[in-house]
Amino acid sequence: MMKMVLTGSLGAAVLAVTAMFAAPASAQEEAPDMSQEEQVDNGLKNFGYIAGLSRGCVAENQQMAFERDVLEIHASITRLLGIDRAFLFSAAFGYGSSVVVEQENCAEVIRQYEARSAKYRNAAQGG
Repeated sequence: MMKMVLTGSLGAAVLAVTAMFAAPASAQEEAPDMSQEEQVDNGLKNFGYIAGLSRGCVAENQQMAFERDVLEIHASITRLLGIDRAFLFSAAFGYGSSVVVEQENCAEVIRQYEARSAKYRNAAQGG
């Protein structure tokens, strides 16, 4: 993967987003051979998968708004982390949207999506 030097607020946002997807120190101890880039990639895949699962839990009349939200996140990932990582997110979204979620699990799936998307937005805005 190409390395780039970032400065200013965009650089801070990219670092914050990268840190959000990297595993905490305790998880790094469990998987010491996983680089920070691999952790970011796995985090994006997990985020996309949860988003895809959530799509199946959203009421039909809210599907468009939900998909718009996911597209905004995808566009933000593209801007901040590049098209390769945005692809990881979208491919995992596609896979997750093909999985049937039991109705009793939907509340937890939606909660996870909302928590991850809020955390992502906060990190992307430099928070």
